[in-house]
Amino acid sequence: MLVSKLKKSLYELTQSGRNWNGMLHNHLCENHFVQSGVDNCVYVKHVDDKMIVIVIWVDDLMIGASSDLPLCETKNMLKDKFKMKDLIKLSHFLGVDFEQGDGYVRISQRDYIHKVLERFAMSDCKPRQAKYVNTSRDHNHAPFGDDFSFFW
Repeated sequence: MLVSKLKKSLYELTQSGRNWNGMLHNHLCENHFVQSGVDNCVYVKHVDDKMIVIVIWVDDLMIGASSDLPLCETKNMLKDKFKMKDLIKLSHFLGVDFEQGDGYVRISQRDYIHKVLERFAMSDCKPRQAKYVNTSRDHNHAPFGDDFSFFW
């Protein structure tokens, strides 16, 4: 009976999003995740020198971890409570494409940029180089170094 009430609450009522978020929030907090003070959809957990980050968008979760063990433990913790499908490696999330390799993650919004250019009839514009300008007072710690350039 509880399952049918939960299913109705999650998918048929106007309060479904609130109920789902409350249930997920409580479960994550019970498992020592801390909700970000900046973005309520981000939860972080530190265990020794390891870190796990969960990003929530409606009923989709993106889980990242500094190593495989905490990632697997987090997935199992969520699978024990919720029915979920593991898509293994992230390739696309909220309009952002991800490419993962050994020691790196490449993030791109190329498709989104092309859609915006098409929408404003700018698809045939010529690309230009834009230099990064370091506005930091500490020029020794520029976030990308002095030679960083943006290209599109």
